[in-house]
Amino acid sequence: MGAVTSIASGLGSVASTLGTVNTIVETVETLSGNSAEKQAQDLALRQLQDAQNLQQSQLAQQTALDRQQLADAQAQEEKERKDALKRAVAAQRASYGASGVSSSGGSAQAVLLGMFDQTEDELEAARKSTALKNAALDLELEQSKALNVLQYSQLQQSQKLNDEIDSFSDLF
Repeated sequence: MGAVTSIASGLGSVASTLGTVNTIVETVETLSGNSAEKQAQDLALRQLQDAQNLQQSQLAQQTALDRQQLADAQAQEEKERKDALKRAVAAQRASYGASGVSSSGGSAQAVLLGMFDQTEDELEAARKSTALKNAALDLELEQSKALNVLQYSQLQQSQKLNDEIDSFSDLF
């Protein structure tokens, strides 16, 4: 009978040990599952950040290209306006000369100065337009950066919330 009692007590301690081992295995499985989930979340964050960095780089390159095109277009427009002014002044002087009026005094000079002023006003308006377009490009770039920061922060907060929920669930 003593042997049966010692076998029964041995089985009880084996059962207790198996229960402890089961608890440890379940804990390891839970932790490794959370670890895999955490790794997936970290991967998602890295992928988002990589995608955003690529997008920012491409947008910066496109913005630089757009700026260069605006500068080239402005320079070309300025050259064309100045060439047109030269032709108009030459035509006006020829017209004054043909009619016997001197182009260096009085009304003729006022007309020619008016042509110069009008061209300068048009050139200034074109410069302001280009400056506004450049400001719009800058704004687009800054908005994209702000959106990227917002998306990254939202994903981080979502992951933190999921981690907290998982930790809370593990308690019960």
